[in-house]
Amino acid sequence: MSEDTKKPLNTSLTANVQEVSNKFINSNYITKINELIEQGLSVYLMQPKTSVPFKGSRGHLDATNDINELKRLIEAHGDDSNVGVSLVGTGLVVLDIDRHGSKNGFQSLLNLGIKFDLDKESVEITPNAGSHVFFKIPDGIDVSDLNHVLADGLELLTNHVTVSPSSKIVDSKATLYRHYGIKITEANTMPKWLIDLATKYEKPNKPMNRAMYSVSQRWEMVLNGFADGERNNQAVSVSGYLLRINVDPNTAYSIVKLINSRSVAPLPDGELFTTFKSAYEREKQRREKGSK
Repeated sequence: MSEDTKKPLNTSLTANVQEVSNKFINSNYITKINELIEQGLSVYLMQPKTSVPFKGSRGHLDATNDINELKRLIEAHGDDSNVGVSLVGTGLVVLDIDRHGSKNGFQSLLNLGIKFDLDKESVEITPNAGSHVFFKIPDGIDVSDLNHVLADGLELLTNHVTVSPSSKIVDSKATLYRHYGIKITEANTMPKWLIDLATKYEKPNKPMNRAMYSVSQRWEMVLNGFADGERNNQAVSVSGYLLRINVDPNTAYSIVKLINSRSVAPLPDGELFTTFKSAYEREKQRREKGSK
């Protein structure tokens, strides 16, 4: 076959992966990933049944919609990898309704007098019977101005989220994420109650009357690491706290790295450094304003 008559590159992830010789990859798994790519979303892979990126990966910072790159990653890691979606630049956020241990986000919604029909939303049911509900960000709303911790068991995710066909171990059994309702990119716009909940408190660059985490909660982080789903918020909180009490920045960062290493799903080194640097710059600005 001449150079001029070679068949064109197949741009279907399914077709590309299934062309791999002597290697079977679950077609259902590939189909689900392909659906995400076809919606224009960027995905990344994680270690099976966890939220931990593969060694050498930066998690959602390496998310891609490049067919050939995903083909390479799937060949390398297999069809039992967990899958995450990057929310950065998508115009989407996720309401994480957690049900784990003493946390019950559904009860928190009821306590706040909030009721909405999940059947009409774009929803991922999580292994602990919680929910990830996708919403479009309305015009005029800056996602960086939104608070992440909304109430006990309620968090607004703006960077990344784990999705079907992923799984996690619950009660010694692998339990799947499941998607229901409309497609992710066809999600409904954030309702007023969610916007109000996410903008209830003053932003971090203004004096705050209410700390995101108490001192005792921060010490619990020192012992147990950052909680999955709250890692970025907790890393910012601990970093800011250490810097405010005048711990040397290098020492403070070493402490934050130690806490991160004790986490079930540690933040990638690059993401942790960026988070700490953000807290450092914020504290620096606060002190400069105070000296004027």
